[in-house]
Amino acid sequence: MNKDHDKIVRSRKPKKFPSCGHSPVARILYGMPIFSPELREDMDRGLVTFGGCCITNLDPAWECTACGAKIYQKEKDD
Repeated sequence: MNKDHDKIVRSRKPKKFPSCGHSPVARILYGMPIFSPELREDMDRGLVTFGGCCITNLDPAWECTACGAKIYQKEKDD
């Protein structure tokens, strides 16, 4: 992924990735998820990826499994 791209921000998970059109868009799991057959299936289908165990409020929510680009979730207005 080119680091010069603008940050992609969406209020909800898109059906296709905005920059390359790939589908499905994977949800990024953070922390230490419990590994299960269902999680393995979701990984194989490209529905989830892992974001690591260090969590901040600046982390992306979704990732393209084809191009590796990330999407950040728009914060709700208070």
